[in-house]
Amino acid sequence: FKDHDRSARSLLLFGWGDGGGGPTPDMLETLARVADLQGVPRTAIGAPEAFFEALAEETDDWPEVLGELYLEYHRGTYTSQARTKRASRRAERLLHDAELLGALADRLGAAPWPGEPLAGAWRTLLLNHFHDIIPGSSIGEVHARAERDLAGVGEAASALRDAARGALGGGLWNTTGVARREVVETEAGLRLAEAPPCGTAGLVEPGDAVSVDEDGDGFVLANAQLRAVLGRDGTLRSLVHRASGREALSAPGNVLELYDDRPTDFEAWDLDPFHLETRTDCPPATHAAIASADPLRAELAFERPIGRASRMHQVVRLDADAARLEFRCTVDWREERRALKVRFPAAVRAPRATYEMQFGVIERPTHHSTRRDLAQYEVPGHRFADLSEHGFGVALLSAATYGWSVLGEAMRMTLLRSPRWPDPAADVGEHELAFAVMPHAGGWAEAGVTAEALRFGAPLVGAADTDAAPRSLLSVDAPGLLIDTVKRAEDSGALIVRLYEAHGGRGSARLRVGVPFGAARFTNLLEDPLADARVEGDEVLIPYRPFEIVTLAVDPA
Repeated sequence: FKDHDRSARSLLLFGWGDGGGGPTPDMLETLARVADLQGVPRTAIGAPEAFFEALAEETDDWPEVLGELYLEYHRGTYTSQARTKRASRRAERLLHDAELLGALADRLGAAPWPGEPLAGAWRTLLLNHFHDIIPGSSIGEVHARAERDLAGVGEAASALRDAARGALGGGLWNTTGVARREVVETEAGLRLAEAPPCGTAGLVEPGDAVSVDEDGDGFVLANAQLRAVLGRDGTLRSLVHRASGREALSAPGNVLELYDDRPTDFEAWDLDPFHLETRTDCPPATHAAIASADPLRAELAFERPIGRASRMHQVVRLDADAARLEFRCTVDWREERRALKVRFPAAVRAPRATYEMQFGVIERPTHHSTRRDLAQYEVPGHRFADLSEHGFGVALLSAATYGWSVLGEAMRMTLLRSPRWPDPAADVGEHELAFAVMPHAGGWAEAGVTAEALRFGAPLVGAADTDAAPRSLLSVDAPGLLIDTVKRAEDSGALIVRLYEAHGGRGSARLRVGVPFGAARFTNLLEDPLADARVEGDEVLIPYRPFEIVTLAVDPA
């Protein structure tokens, strides 16, 4: 209706329900009867392509929307049925790892590509991406089955991943496209591992140690990068980024909040704006103690009551060499029609916050200046949200939590909901949650927040070999261009390497390939060839644009 001055045409999708059902006989009969009925707009059944071709003939003066088409509705779907969401994220990660290690084992002649088992697991995963499963808006029986299906996908993918890793000689693998240096558990205790992108890790001597001390009514965790002060009540009272000397918090963080969550309609779908008026902070922790004090890892444990009948066991962890402070939570969730959030007030002033989305980021306002701003009181995001001013910022990282809000300096994650329709038992029971806070110098891109969020959600795979040296099989020399997926081509023996530009920059990069290969070519997402790629020795040259998805097919030698 907003464009009637340009065209009198409208396109209406129709069919049975909102799940892709086709038209019924009654619908088709109705359309036939009203096709030329006085007082009713003239209607015709046709293809979408014909509609848009007709529009193009009428005028080329069409408005263009830059940015997000934010749906001002169904904001609760970012959080409802958290177990299903976590199971889906886990299955996706395991399939990613199984594909990468399976493709490398196939290319090196160590094991055949497990095409059929992978395809079957992917089909089950994608079936459970149906639009009322992932959003958490199905009946209880659907989610129970989905979680069984996704657990089966995880088991199958784990077996394929481990078989490929064994064929490649075992060891500890980094299946992400970013380098990492982090603490791992071994049979001999905690060690520091160093791993290049898409390759094997080696154990190294630490250049840093972490300390934990009791300090009055609280605790101090410190390594070379961070100094954190936590009260016995469970709040994070201070977090200092040591290189810059900046305090990251303007008020205590790690504050658990409860909200009344009674939407006017569609309980599992909606998180209505008036819930913001009902915030109450949860009581202080009832127990606090030092859980571990290894030079490579220090942990604090808190018992935190929530609401009428729920409890959280929270472990706060700081590792040597770590740029993030982690919070690992086990929640026994027994609330009804309430939402649980965690708050971190950042000592940062910025009009917009940055949220990760698929293959990129989106910026959204941190204020309510307009009705459009106000509508974005709860927004979706993938692995991080960041609030940065010139020279400094704070990022929250998420393992599998998707509902966020940043208002002013207050950064929040929505951890759990408890709707009672259509599933009366939605989210009741135990949950494993994990999030982290990462203060940083500079902006989010310069600080490598995307890479840190990727590391947080994708642990190293396998067992460390004390004699192994780090070795990368695929790496790229541009920090903003990330290797996302490695698999075998659907219709050939080529190795598919999919990358994306994560920071909004452009340039030219070199992909180093550490396995035998011949020619390389660029393809689209369907792996149809587009153009030959330039190869120099063991490197492929890749020109890239902001947020571009680049797919390469690398042929066997």
